[in-house]
Amino acid sequence: MRVWKAFVSTFNSALLALFLAIVVWVVAVYQTSPPRADWYPEPIPLKVIGLGENLVIAGSVPSEVRLSVRALASTWEQLRPSAFDATIDMQGLGEGVHDVVVTVTASDRNATVVGVDPNRVTVSLEAIADRRIRVRVKVLDEESIPLGYVSRLPEVTPDQVAVRGPRSLVSPVTEAVIEISLRNARGTVTKQEAPMLVDSSGKVVEGLSITPATVTASVVVERQVGSRAVTVRAITRGSPAPGYWISNISVQPALVTVYGQQSVIEQLPGYLDTVVIDVSNASQDIIRRVALALPEGVLVLGEGAGPEGILVQISVQPLLGGQTIRREARIQNLRSGLKATASPLTLDIIVSGPLPALQSLKPDDVQVVIDLVGLVRGTHKVTPRVVLPMGLGLEVKSIVPDIVEVIIE
Repeated sequence: MRVWKAFVSTFNSALLALFLAIVVWVVAVYQTSPPRADWYPEPIPLKVIGLGENLVIAGSVPSEVRLSVRALASTWEQLRPSAFDATIDMQGLGEGVHDVVVTVTASDRNATVVGVDPNRVTVSLEAIADRRIRVRVKVLDEESIPLGYVSRLPEVTPDQVAVRGPRSLVSPVTEAVIEISLRNARGTVTKQEAPMLVDSSGKVVEGLSITPATVTASVVVERQVGSRAVTVRAITRGSPAPGYWISNISVQPALVTVYGQQSVIEQLPGYLDTVVIDVSNASQDIIRRVALALPEGVLVLGEGAGPEGILVQISVQPLLGGQTIRREARIQNLRSGLKATASPLTLDIIVSGPLPALQSLKPDDVQVVIDLVGLVRGTHKVTPRVVLPMGLGLEVKSIVPDIVEVIIE
């Protein structure tokens, strides 16, 4: 009996000692790393799980939540967003509106989640619907196509797309629309992008998936039979007054559309001259409206037509240093296997600069380049580029004509 009492007394003393040791340890820990309860500084992604195969969430649900966490200070320093998992479980839920609890678990056992914002989420579930929708091309700026050109009916590939999403959003959709602009187009215009889904009133319907994600629309813009766009070149006669020179010649419009018998139009060289403008003894700028020197049977459509259709501005300045050099243009960067013809090939280059530099300038020092990089077969309007010697202070004042027609075959 005494032995038993002694054992009990010893055991109780041991328990008391253990308890006191634990208390001392807890106090020590709390002193060195006191507990902290606060909102975790970073939002946690909210995941949806358990959603039925034929159901979809209509509308939106929060993509992330905020957490109130309690943990020791040392644990706070180690916490990362990946330590938390926030979910809403759709398991067993059918069509309709549901109030779902946000469940959060922490992988770190030293951290306790004491609050979630929001802690419940309203979710609307709908059955998934699938439909095939016709794609329509909406042509914009068709009225801006230059005279002498016409557009053909638009084409789109594919002409239908598959639409998938909540039934309430899929049902109102009447067509998929892709817009394409023909502003100032003189060739085929192509556009590839995701079509817009619209209802019967033209309102855009969003929140649906489209397969394929993009469609390709194209509209062919081509020259009418018997018409053609050509460059305008101003023709002058005579020389300015002594001590003056022509520093620049410009025409407006620089391109005109001509119409006539197909065989005649095709034989045009790619440019038309104005009637001759006399600059004899001129000592100031000449601004004049003149007609084009049209071949028989050729008419001008739209801008540039009539006896005063072309506005020519000739700049006449004191002869401080200027020179007109006639050079044949050099074609470069033509794709292998192709042939190119430029019209006109010989251009007038008006150069200004110091007189000594101009006096030493040789025709071969001036290079005119027609760069065809990236161009394919067809008729193109190209702006020539002039290369002058470096370091002489020379400047190109004008190129006549400043647009060249190039036919690539």
